[in-house]
Amino acid sequence: MYVSARRYFWAVSAIGIFLCGYAVHIGYEVSGHAAWSLLVSSVNGSPWELVKPFALVYILWTFIELSCLRPSLLHFVCARIIMLHGFAGMGILLTAFFGNVMVLLPALLAAEYLCSCLYRARVRTELFFAPLMVSFIAFFTILLFGSVYPPPFFPFLC
Repeated sequence: MYVSARRYFWAVSAIGIFLCGYAVHIGYEVSGHAAWSLLVSSVNGSPWELVKPFALVYILWTFIELSCLRPSLLHFVCARIIMLHGFAGMGILLTAFFGNVMVLLPALLAAEYLCSCLYRARVRTELFFAPLMVSFIAFFTILLFGSVYPPPFFPFLC
């Protein structure tokens, strides 16, 4: 029973990330346009702003999984960073094409499933830990400052 429940944890994770991400997504409107919500919620309809709250919850969920599941640290973190970039790319393309956050659920399901497969396959992702951490720091910096000072190109424009 434990093995089968753990095998499909990726689906539960994706649905949990989507529900929490949607709550954060509407946080700007619910909070009455509070200044703090600019950093975490969707402020406009650009593809980046639609993906941003879900990516933040994805990052937070990684820390929750690390503390609860206690996987192999470097291997797990590298797999999650790879899939974070994959989810962000899929999410930006899907929201640019469809213009709706509901299309992020299939992107999250795909990212979580592929991350689970990558982790279970024991691919040596930890060899790329340093470049992946640099890319994660760059991604997180853009995640925080892309709303306040959006660059004038594709994913940041409405």
